[in-house]
Amino acid sequence: MRIWHSVRFKIVFGFFVVIAPMVVFLIYNNLYAMKVVRQQISAHYDNLLQTNIKQNDNILHEYMVYLNRLESNPDVPLIQALTAADSDFMLAKIRLLNQFVRDSSGIYYGMMDTLFIFDRKADDLYYVTQDNSTYTDKKDVLLGWSRNYLRGTGRLQPDAGEWTPMIIGTAPDSQYLMWTYDLGLDVYAGVLVRDRSLLRVLEGFDVGPDGGTFLLNKKGELLADSDSTLMNDNVFRQAIVSRAGDYGVMKQGGESYLVLSQASDQVDVVYAIVMREDFILQNLPFFQKVLYYWIPLLVALLLMIYLVFLQRIMFKPLVDLIRGMRKLGQGRFDIRLPTDQSSEFAFMSGTFNNMAGQIEKLKIDVYEEQLRVQKAEYKHLQVQINPHFYMNSLNIVYNLAALKDFKSVQKLSLHLADYFRFLMQSHRQTVRLEDELRHIGHYLEIQKIRYAGKLDYDVRVQPEHLRCELSPLMVQPFVENSIIHGFGKKVPDGTMFRIEIETEADAADPEAFMLLLIRDNGIGFPADMLADLAAGTYAEGTGEEHLGIWNILRRYRMLYGDERGIAFANAPEGGAVVTIRLPCKGAAASAADGMNDAGIDEEGTG
Repeated sequence: MRIWHSVRFKIVFGFFVVIAPMVVFLIYNNLYAMKVVRQQISAHYDNLLQTNIKQNDNILHEYMVYLNRLESNPDVPLIQALTAADSDFMLAKIRLLNQFVRDSSGIYYGMMDTLFIFDRKADDLYYVTQDNSTYTDKKDVLLGWSRNYLRGTGRLQPDAGEWTPMIIGTAPDSQYLMWTYDLGLDVYAGVLVRDRSLLRVLEGFDVGPDGGTFLLNKKGELLADSDSTLMNDNVFRQAIVSRAGDYGVMKQGGESYLVLSQASDQVDVVYAIVMREDFILQNLPFFQKVLYYWIPLLVALLLMIYLVFLQRIMFKPLVDLIRGMRKLGQGRFDIRLPTDQSSEFAFMSGTFNNMAGQIEKLKIDVYEEQLRVQKAEYKHLQVQINPHFYMNSLNIVYNLAALKDFKSVQKLSLHLADYFRFLMQSHRQTVRLEDELRHIGHYLEIQKIRYAGKLDYDVRVQPEHLRCELSPLMVQPFVENSIIHGFGKKVPDGTMFRIEIETEADAADPEAFMLLLIRDNGIGFPADMLADLAAGTYAEGTGEEHLGIWNILRRYRMLYGDERGIAFANAPEGGAVVTIRLPCKGAAASAADGMNDAGIDEEGTG
């Protein structure tokens, strides 16, 4: 039976059909709520990020404008026109540096790290910085850079009009952005902005634990961060840069993060904000959390309880009933079902138990009746042979009396008395082979008196087979048929008709079975009769002519369950051969009873 045809499957499937849409709707509702919250938070942070980036870009643009305004500063022409040996040159230099100090410490220019002027004629650099710890390093780096890119080339920087990245020192925050401007007459002004200072506009963002704000270049290299380790993965950084201007959820270290990134219009950098998704959703209403987490869990728990309940009150009784019916169909009529169940199943189980008991009683009655019928039929078949041979015997006595052969009549009478004495013991279902052969000897002696000088026989039986048992009159009808059909229909040619009976061990199982062979030198079996016997259809259409063979086949099937244990054939030299396969387990008892160890080995004397 296919599983989808079972009541269990239909009930469980129906429950899922009802519950599944509700669970799916709840999950979808929560996913949609999470999506809305994520969009709202992302939009909020994205607006703040764009506003602050725009503020940074405006400040950087103001730095560029500031350098341009230095052209109108009166001290710049003095530096351009005078030499370092002039006193006015030194005063102009001092005034300009003081202005740098005032401007760099102002609120608007607070993100500026260093202002400098490079005089190519004097091959010197004048600057002010807010970080005096790297004063010497900065001067050396800026002077070296200025000499390489400005002295003798007339070029401002490798790519004019862009902010140039620069590294000064080995500290974690030693990365800078630099802008330079040609003031004319071999004097150049420049400004340095520390990369980390660009993140000051993001310091007010609440990114939660494990979150952070980051500054990256377009190659995915980390320029500055808020002391977070999230950017150790280069693939993660590249993914952030590639989706600049958008937001999305990304996986890192087994956690989900909401990532927002925007590129600057003034500088070749990307600002990024990374927050753990559970931090974003922590402000969801309690009801949303219940819908997302607890209701699916509660539904799963209720489903398990419901299935256990169904298993106890419905599935188990059904399975027990099906198993009971299957065992009843297999012939196990002693099966009984428990009745301590629901009223409906208790009624079904009680009805099943009553039905099983009635079937068991009926089966026993039918079996006993079949045994009685089989026993009666067996006795009927056994007795059925008696009148068959009785008629033939009367004919022989009549013929001998007509010939006035009184000695033969006397001899025949003794053989007939022993012969019919054997027949009168019809209550026996089996006899020893020894008794059956003795009975056949009486029969053959009677036939030899009838056919004097024309009939002979030979019996050779192995000693261990004498106590083997078989059905009475199992062999005699074959001997009788040999005389009636083999001898009676044989064309007279002067040869004596001969019957041979012998035994041999069965080659397939010599310990348990023996073969009993009956041979004659008559005309043998007709071809059509052999074909019917081999096909097992001979007994179905036989009549009175071969009543003995039909009788034996019927009794053999009743005793041993298969009539194919009797084989019929014609010998190559002529004559019929009948082979009977019989169980034989009395070899040891033969010697114990003091029987003739030489067995039966007798020959008719004619």
